[in-house]
Amino acid sequence: MLATKEDITRYIPQRAPIVMIHDLVEADADRVVTRLQVEPDNIFVWGGRLEAPGLVENIAQTAAAQIGYYCAQNNIPVPVGYIAAVKDLQITALPLQNSQVTTSVRILHKVMDFTVARGEITQGDRVLCSCEMKILAKLETRL
Repeated sequence: MLATKEDITRYIPQRAPIVMIHDLVEADADRVVTRLQVEPDNIFVWGGRLEAPGLVENIAQTAAAQIGYYCAQNNIPVPVGYIAAVKDLQITALPLQNSQVTTSVRILHKVMDFTVARGEITQGDRVLCSCEMKILAKLETRL
């Protein structure tokens, strides 16, 4: 485990109440895996389920955790990122509160300050949500 709920904000710019990942399970240059415990007080839980905006934000923060982990390893400040586009969003089910989801993001391309990634949220073997996301994050470079 690379980070837990207590220290995940080292790698992402988001702060409570919008932190949508709890554990950073693995991260490398091309892939990142996180987990989220869907708590009843999560701002995206409505009617006992994590709603679609929470799923999209979870994928975006998982991608941000990959960038943040890279930055931390290289002593670069964690950048603020922005979702530039979401493509091919598919939601097959909304996770129940008090359940746990695993999110994996695979980096497809990096061009200048843009990262294009493919994200997938699962519970066990079941895919709940997937999409392609374009994220803008300007990294500070050191000379």
